[in-house]
Amino acid sequence: MQTETLRVRFTRKPCDLNEVLHNADPDKTANTVVVEKHIELNDAEYDEFAENLLADRAWLKRLGGWLNRDVRSAVMVTAPERTTLYVDPSGSAYGRYVGVAV
Repeated sequence: MQTETLRVRFTRKPCDLNEVLHNADPDKTANTVVVEKHIELNDAEYDEFAENLLADRAWLKRLGGWLNRDVRSAVMVTAPERTTLYVDPSGSAYGRYVGVAV
């Protein structure tokens, strides 16, 4: 697990990347996050993931969740020239909480 923390504003159960980027609650407090795992996708894989955030992914299963009352664990998802996403599946296998660093 990565020890560096960052601040991420999450959207709960977003359908796609557009919903994450245009979060309807802009004043929502960002969470302190520790990266538990880093997933690197190619462009096509990332685009498919970003358009279907509620689909189950084996690589998200049993990850994420709160480490304590102030810090949550997340999976960092990257691809070349794409927005880095932080996913807290909270033990599930889908993007239950998906956000971007602030």
